[in-house]
Amino acid sequence: MNAEIVSTGTELLLGKSCNEDARILCDLLARCGIDIYRYTTVGDNVGRIVEAYKEALERSDIVLSTGGLGGTGSDLSKQAASIATFIPLETDPDIYKYLMDKHVPERISRAFAAIPAGSTVFQNTSGVAPGIVIHTNGKYLILLPGPPEEIKSIIRNGLEAFLKTFGNGYTKNDVVKIVGLRESEVEDKIHDLALSFNPTVSTFLKKGWIEISLTAKGKDENEAIAILEDVKRRVLERFPEKFLGKVGETLEEELYRLLKEKNLTLSVAESVTGGMISDRIVSIPGISSFFRGGVVVYSNESKVNILGVDEKTIVEHGAVSKACVFEMAKGALEVFKTDIAIATTGIAGPTGGTKDKPLGTVWFGLSSKFESQVWQKIYGGTRNEVRKAASDDALEALINMIANFGVIENGRR
Repeated sequence: MNAEIVSTGTELLLGKSCNEDARILCDLLARCGIDIYRYTTVGDNVGRIVEAYKEALERSDIVLSTGGLGGTGSDLSKQAASIATFIPLETDPDIYKYLMDKHVPERISRAFAAIPAGSTVFQNTSGVAPGIVIHTNGKYLILLPGPPEEIKSIIRNGLEAFLKTFGNGYTKNDVVKIVGLRESEVEDKIHDLALSFNPTVSTFLKKGWIEISLTAKGKDENEAIAILEDVKRRVLERFPEKFLGKVGETLEEELYRLLKEKNLTLSVAESVTGGMISDRIVSIPGISSFFRGGVVVYSNESKVNILGVDEKTIVEHGAVSKACVFEMAKGALEVFKTDIAIATTGIAGPTGGTKDKPLGTVWFGLSSKFESQVWQKIYGGTRNEVRKAASDDALEALINMIANFGVIENGRR
């Protein structure tokens, strides 16, 4: 059997809320061995919800709907379900009694107890609106409230067990996090594995890393896990440890963990990013043991006076240059007496670009007692998008340097 999700709520269409409900239900369906190929979001309009339900029921065996199960005036999903399935609403005495026993006002209790006739009900111990399973022409339309904790309650109180009776096997997913490589480089290493249908292997570009998603399906959980572990082992064999990140960590958290593991100190010198790198670094508790400080040197004078950049460097090459950022990183390393320092300079826009230095140009400099690195990137987007992308790449570069700190081709320095 296959399923799809219909999420209702104008706030989702306006970008005011993220669809956490869909994530919960996709995970549920995977556990139950039920395939899902689509989910739809529709605003708070009965006619549009009716249309979405009808279309979904034509394609799929099971349709799960979230939201629109409020009291009088906001119970659009039940109204739409009744119209779409031609099943009238009627008061369920058990729901009505349950709500009245909880001292829910009579008018509200009656509104919540009105459900399509003949429905199966799953209790919601975290809220008021129950889960409702409507049986229609051999298919199932399942109405769920919007709050994620209430959906989880209904799942625990019987919905998962109900769905497992329709499942065909068990689906298991895991991810491998790759840092320091481009998506094309990652895909090149696993291209043969990505041709498989079970397990499936695919890559996703994240902020500062590449995520390899691994999905396996088996006749039961143990078989799915065995298939998944085998493909994960084969993926990991293709990447040196220095490229492996810890799943679930942000760049800031990974940076802190590595600084702590290596017991290294860090400093930052920023021009184009304007303190954004330092701000992200200090968001992690405990970082004060390793982060010695950062400076925003936005003017040429501050680059010279604070970091010791040579005035000739700026005159001959400009502040946005390889030579300048190299001296900025070296200067931060010396000023703060740290093991590693990173520097940025660039043109975030929307003005100031030239043919040789277009808008979005950012130079990075990394320095340690072992090595120095300087590189350039050109970003698209708004001023703040350029700054954010540059801060991502700066943190990623720090992670890569720290992970390999002091390592040379024939051993350790």
